[in-house]
Amino acid sequence: MTRIFPSLLLILFLFSCNENRTKTDNIQVDSAHTSNDKQKSALADKLDGLWISESYLKNIETRQSIYKSREYDSKVLGFSLDKRTMLSDTAMLEGFTTHEGGYSSPIKYDTSKGKFVNNLEKLPQYAAFPDPFELNYDNGNMLEMFFPKTNKIDKYRKVGTNLDTELRRILIAGDYKLATDGSVIHFDSNGKVQNFQDFKSYELVYDFGEGIEYDAIIFFKDAKGGNWVDGTTYKFEKTANSLRLQYVNTNWDTMEHKISDEVLVLEKK
Repeated sequence: MTRIFPSLLLILFLFSCNENRTKTDNIQVDSAHTSNDKQKSALADKLDGLWISESYLKNIETRQSIYKSREYDSKVLGFSLDKRTMLSDTAMLEGFTTHEGGYSSPIKYDTSKGKFVNNLEKLPQYAAFPDPFELNYDNGNMLEMFFPKTNKIDKYRKVGTNLDTELRRILIAGDYKLATDGSVIHFDSNGKVQNFQDFKSYELVYDFGEGIEYDAIIFFKDAKGGNWVDGTTYKFEKTANSLRLQYVNTNWDTMEHKISDEVLVLEKK
């Protein structure tokens, strides 16, 4: 027995060391998972929201025209990200153009890169984004979509509300004085208009076609807006100090519209 006892102690000692090592390894793995989950959650919080093509918005700001800026160099006009789905196995980048939605891609968090990338394993048969991309965030209001195969980078700007509101904010929102009688007209970025005829709301056209191939505002007598056929259309031109409006006699059946020669000049206050 005196010979067996030391051997038994050695076995118990080695077993204990191995068990402690396993517990330590498990703690380290759990710690790594916790750290990755925190980083993923923090990034998802920052990416949550609407992102619009930077080239599109920048051109509109520079040219003061949506129509002249209708072409953009990014893959899509914009996309939305939802932090709730980004933390799940069904994370999606929901993309769209000026004409339609459906330009979407499944995404996932890449722990080795610390960023979201498109999930190639879940691409549908007719994928809008068939090639790999990575979302590079700069901790501000800019996000880059990087395509490793071509080294192309599309830049997107975070928008606080929606595209319609952002376009109204950039181009129209503010107070104006009607040159003919000095009355003050107020345009809100949320689409409300005050003291312009009997209109209650307005919409800027950015999906061109149907005979509208110029910058246009559609006014509505209903505060909730409506369909274009229910509104009153004006061609507009934005200058540094004024907004110039021309009434458009629309015919939505033939898509042939006639622009009035009369120009209403609204001076920026």
